[in-house]
Amino acid sequence: MSTYNSNVTQLYRNGKTSDIADAQRAVDVYQGAGAGANANLAQALTNAQAKNMDAYLTVPGDGAHMVSSALNELITGLQPNKALQRVKQYLRREARKPFDMNIKSYCMNIVCINLEEIPRLPPYFTKTQSLAEDEIVDSLLYGTPKSWQREIDRQGFDPLTQTPMQVVAFMEQIEASEEFDSNKKTTKVATSNKGKKKPSKSNGSKGLHHCMLHGNNNTYYTSECKTLQAQAKKLKGNNGGSNKNGKSRNKSWKNKAKDKTDNQRKS
Repeated sequence: MSTYNSNVTQLYRNGKTSDIADAQRAVDVYQGAGAGANANLAQALTNAQAKNMDAYLTVPGDGAHMVSSALNELITGLQPNKALQRVKQYLRREARKPFDMNIKSYCMNIVCINLEEIPRLPPYFTKTQSLAEDEIVDSLLYGTPKSWQREIDRQGFDPLTQTPMQVVAFMEQIEASEEFDSNKKTTKVATSNKGKKKPSKSNGSKGLHHCMLHGNNNTYYTSECKTLQAQAKKLKGNNGGSNKNGKSRNKSWKNKAKDKTDNQRKS
């Protein structure tokens, strides 16, 4: 709002300065035209000097010009750099038709941007900077599926020699001929595991249990491993320190000094 008010004030000052200069020039040029003419010119100069901003805004021509010019200056300050170039580039290269939007709605959106929004952009703020009809057709061709363009070429239809609405009418026929359901759900085909080797549970890198010999698994721990138990039993059977009756073959060690001391205490 402050920017808009500043623009209006500046336009008012410029307009008042110009009107005063014109009135003063008329007084100087027609100074000897007569008493009545001189009085009228002097009154016009006085009115130009006393005219305030509200008086300028109430005049249809001056007021509309001041408001529109102030708004244009405001939009120029708020818009990003090269806004017109970016909008046109988007319509030509990126504005593709959404899958769930029909061709007529897509065309109406492009036409709305071209006729209502582009003329309000800097630097000219006029309809002369809007896209021409052949550019609208080119945007329609780029934004629609390539299968439609192949169908257009197959039928010998030249879109650049037609109006945008004629191109849309032709594309509507292609759109109606395509049989598709936008709400159709695709389901994944279950892959069969037949013939595939199942991964080993004992040698897998993941599992709830751990075996020192076989690693992570989902079945047993180290203490429950049958392979380790069998090897331990085999090693125990080959131990030379035990006989068949389970008695050790090694001679027992006796502390003779301790036994002698105990006998002396008893005696």
